[in-house]
Amino acid sequence: MAFFIGIACPWILVILLDRLSESRRLSELESLGVTPRPAGHSSYITKPDRPY
Repeated sequence: MAFFIGIACPWILVILLDRLSESRRLSELESLGVTPRPAGHSSYITKPDRPY
């Protein structure tokens, strides 16, 4: 039980808050008429600066 309270609960809270903030950010961008590009089309992901 102490493992769950001490280690797992903070991570669950961080994930939950991250999802909430992402959904709010996307709704704000949509209300402004901005469509963000998906992460898969990021130039950093497709063409990294370093070959390693």
